[in-house]
Amino acid sequence: MAQFEPVGVVRSDRTEMSAGHWANVESRIELDPLYVKGLAGLSEFSHVVVIFHLHKIPPFDPAKQIARNPRGMENLDPVGVFAQRTKFRPNPIGVTAVELLDVDDKGITVRGLDALDGTPVLDIKPYIPAFERKENVRLPAWVDKMMDGYF
Repeated sequence: MAQFEPVGVVRSDRTEMSAGHWANVESRIELDPLYVKGLAGLSEFSHVVVIFHLHKIPPFDPAKQIARNPRGMENLDPVGVFAQRTKFRPNPIGVTAVELLDVDDKGITVRGLDALDGTPVLDIKPYIPAFERKENVRLPAWVDKMMDGYF
């Protein structure tokens, strides 16, 4: 099985898990010097996709987490782990599209990253709508209820 090494680390004032309000959080991703040259050309993009290791999440417990209420909201029926974006995953990997605020010779600054200070970053990719955005998307009704107040 492949092992992954971080390309950088998140620096943020968020140090504890929260129930949301990530939209305006500014974070810095400090890159390992080995990868800094990989930022060439990135400043031309307005958004990036950050892939990170949810390193503070306890090991996945299928008995408790294979199906659960989204965001722990008791007014929502349980759904399977693969039907939601819960942090409790068999492989604790986070993926978030964020606004790119700055690129410099040590890393990037972003807005909207739902990762804690010290989170290992596995990869950074430019956000390209043709790859990310899809037309005619269908979502279950509970998603709107779950997202109320998240951003």
